[in-house]
Amino acid sequence: MCGIIGYVGGREAVPILIKGLEHLEYRGYDSAGIACLSPDCSGFFVCKEQGKIGELKARLNGVPTQANSGIGHTRWATHGAPSKTNAHPHLGQNGRVAVVHNGIIENYAELKSELKRKGCCFKSDTDTEVAAHLIESYYHGDLGGAMRRAAARIQGFFAFVAMAKAEPNRVCALKRSNPLVVGVGKGENFVASDVSALLPYTNKVMYLEDDEFVELTRECVNVSRLKDGKPVRKQIATVSWKAEEASKGDFPHFMLKEIFEQPAVLRRTLQTYVKKTGGIAFDTLDRKVKDHVKRTGKIFVVSCGTAYHAGLVGRYLFEAYARVPTEAHVSSEFRYSDPIISKNDTAVFITQSGETADTLAALREAKRKGARTLAIVNVAGSTIAREADAVVYTLAGPEIGVASTKAYLGQLLTLALFALYVGGLRKRLSQSAIRGFTREASKLPDKVREILGTSESVDSAAGALFTKGNFLFLGRGYNFPNALEGALKLKEISYAHAHGYAAGEMKHGPIALIDETQPVVCLVPKGTKTYTKMLSNMEEILARRGIIISIATKGDRAVQRLSRHVFWIPDTLEIFSPILTAVPLQLFAYKIATLNHRDVDQPRNLAKSVTVE
Repeated sequence: MCGIIGYVGGREAVPILIKGLEHLEYRGYDSAGIACLSPDCSGFFVCKEQGKIGELKARLNGVPTQANSGIGHTRWATHGAPSKTNAHPHLGQNGRVAVVHNGIIENYAELKSELKRKGCCFKSDTDTEVAAHLIESYYHGDLGGAMRRAAARIQGFFAFVAMAKAEPNRVCALKRSNPLVVGVGKGENFVASDVSALLPYTNKVMYLEDDEFVELTRECVNVSRLKDGKPVRKQIATVSWKAEEASKGDFPHFMLKEIFEQPAVLRRTLQTYVKKTGGIAFDTLDRKVKDHVKRTGKIFVVSCGTAYHAGLVGRYLFEAYARVPTEAHVSSEFRYSDPIISKNDTAVFITQSGETADTLAALREAKRKGARTLAIVNVAGSTIAREADAVVYTLAGPEIGVASTKAYLGQLLTLALFALYVGGLRKRLSQSAIRGFTREASKLPDKVREILGTSESVDSAAGALFTKGNFLFLGRGYNFPNALEGALKLKEISYAHAHGYAAGEMKHGPIALIDETQPVVCLVPKGTKTYTKMLSNMEEILARRGIIISIATKGDRAVQRLSRHVFWIPDTLEIFSPILTAVPLQLFAYKIATLNHRDVDQPRNLAKSVTVE
């Protein structure tokens, strides 16, 4: 959600802060700001704007700052409306301390009342300004000491980065649950919410753990425990991907670029997890994890948003091919439901960012109850990847568009391969059967490329329907989760109301909505157990003059006869059909959104990485 950048070094800080914030835009934000010390160190120069970073840059154009250290922030409103006043950074009562913050201070009201009684005057409605006043109230020449004392008073989950007027070449930061990563340079150092803000300058990073404090100067990075100040030795990791991978190239939007990168994601996944013999191997799993999975009594799949839809597909897969009882849960519900989970069970957590607050809390709850935990994650080095007992990477590369596309396909294929792998471990599938599945899987990159090359039908349907304000999506079996996903994609980037249903539920309510104005997207690939049932649903929709848009196997005349618009996909095995049906859904949502002039990469009110509850 909010994005943080801090810098101390020999270069002018403002351009570095702005570039860092631009690389954090994808996280979602409504305002942005920076703070650095004025050239004579007489006070902080603070510049904030509501709206896009381009407006902040325009305000800064020609302003001589010449500061060599500073902090910046993109805000996604939690306490207080989006406004220039509520934007970060915030200063303490006497302007001696500047603070940026990601997270929620749960006891901010109590602290604010206390600080008001001591004479503090508040200019904003944010909980962050409370932290700024609190830190300054403890400041007596040592910023680190003041931050430690303040953190001991604060309840909640947070990441703070701060500067003090009297310490111009020092930036300090601390974290609890919300991510921070340190960038290590030569004669300069950085701190940010994620590595994307650091890669233009360094690929050497340190990932901070919870309740760790870091002090940055030009030459030093000192990490210590927040509670007692004991030094912590950190490993420096090298980030493998480059900043150029997070650029749009020749595409008008990141989302479209990422849709077209999906064949490469599938190919990379297959090359990593499928052996030349056709068998499946997950080399990141040690023998203990493999033995546990082999005898596990139950699998819990836990995730949020699009990853939850992947988890629903995973539930079908684990039960069908590994024959393990499986439950799929929304992370925010799982963590509070007191789930009946034991040390014999396996909990699988799916997340693109590896930082999703509810999924992280659910992971910790599962570990507390003794379950073995496995993370399916896209971002290496993320908190969930580090805390899980084992991790499998989805290999999608950096995904910048808020609406997940290539990470979703990576999750679907990884789950399918992992379910087959577990089926093999448990002797539910022969190696010969697994090789048959992987032979078909090897064709998926070319089949997705074929769908991307024949999108005229999507353009035609979107052109006819982009003014519609309400859509239904229907699917069965493995493609019921994709009905949910198609509806989510459309609503989050086009702002049209859309709802996904299991098609068998149509007569239990949704059929009341169908008339000659109602578009209904039906997922009807051939070769599934529920194919004829889907045709019956379509007949019922047509009888009520609904507008049917179908995703169907090439050449299916039965579907074509019932449909106003058809998005064709190649034939494949049922296990892989969600991978193919997802692609036209993504293109359809994208086209509807662009025809309505929406900001598809940064939809309103949404954030790429949801790091607060």
